[in-house]
Amino acid sequence: MISIFSICSGIVFFLEITWVITLFLQVCVRNEYSPCLNCWSKVLWFRLWKRSLLYVTFAIILFLRPHRLWLSIVAGLQLLVLSLLYLILTYRTCKQTKMIPSPRLLNSHSPSQEDNFENKYEEIGEVLDDTMPAPLLNDNLSELEQDTILEI
Repeated sequence: MISIFSICSGIVFFLEITWVITLFLQVCVRNEYSPCLNCWSKVLWFRLWKRSLLYVTFAIILFLRPHRLWLSIVAGLQLLVLSLLYLILTYRTCKQTKMIPSPRLLNSHSPSQEDNFENKYEEIGEVLDDTMPAPLLNDNLSELEQDTILEI
């Protein structure tokens, strides 16, 4: 008979190996609009703070009904630590997304920078014009040279 502890441990195991399954799917499935990846994106929705809530629930179950062993309390503590780490990861992720600068700041630059870019491109154009070979005309080539070119 399957106990609640086996079901909870299976769910935790599955949620913790989702990164491996994600890597496998990214390598094997080329079409990003496939039904398999659409279904998997729904599984990946259950991340960060949502996992921490689930892990706290599992830890409370382990604390309220220990399974004849003191190890269930240790497992509950580990689940609490894991949920705390997911909360910290959620906080860091939210903090990083807030620090993205606005497009207005990214596109603003001084006029002197524009002048430097234009001058550099003008110099590159002059250098390229000098180094580009002149086109070869068929009139200047001998039959031997034409045959050599065709062989290549």
